Amino acid sequence: MAVPSLQTRDALLEAAKHLFAEFGYARTSHADISAEAKIGRTTFYEHFASKEDLLVQLVERDLPALIDEILDSVASDLPPDVRMRELTVRFVEFVGTDDLGLILHSEVPRLSLDSQVSIAATHRRLSTEIMEIYREGIDAGVFVDLDLRLAGRLIQETMMCGGKVVMEFEDPKQHVHPIAEATAGFLVGGLGR
Repeated sequence: MAVPSLQTRDALLEAAKHLFAEFGYARTSHADISAEAKIGRTTFYEHFASKEDLLVQLVERDLPALIDEILDSVASDLPPDVRMRELTVRFVEFVGTDDLGLILHSEVPRLSLDSQVSIAATHRRLSTEIMEIYREGIDAGVFVDLDLRLAGRLIQETMMCGGKVVMEFEDPKQHVHPIAEATAGFLVGGLGR
């Protein structure tokens, strides 16, 4: 049996990313992805067990670098409240305007628990960094000291909410900046002392 090529796998991942962003995960079939990648439908299954498996592998391939880019874009020597604000702006921009951000926000809740757990693991560095900033803010006296589970959920849901609002606009890129800034102001203000 032939070994599946990485080039074919990457072509399938790129085709899926494009189609998921344009038509949505639910309305894209493995046959659509295969056709977009210009390969036979059965070749799809040489690389992925299912469309859901493909989505998980797409996230595992692309998200860590995007998270690194978001985190690296904010100077680590800024005060915690400024860092939280900047990361919130960048995260809302990512969720609201990046193809992968759009896919993640709209499709992950519909996936199996195993897939959700796999995808959540790719976010771990971002979650860890945000909670470290929150703890630094508590120590510096700029953030209120909440239960960490509550604080983590409030931070995550606020950021995701801002991204979702951006996604709802017909042209998200035209509206991302004011929504991201408002989200960041609300979050940092709500965490502040």
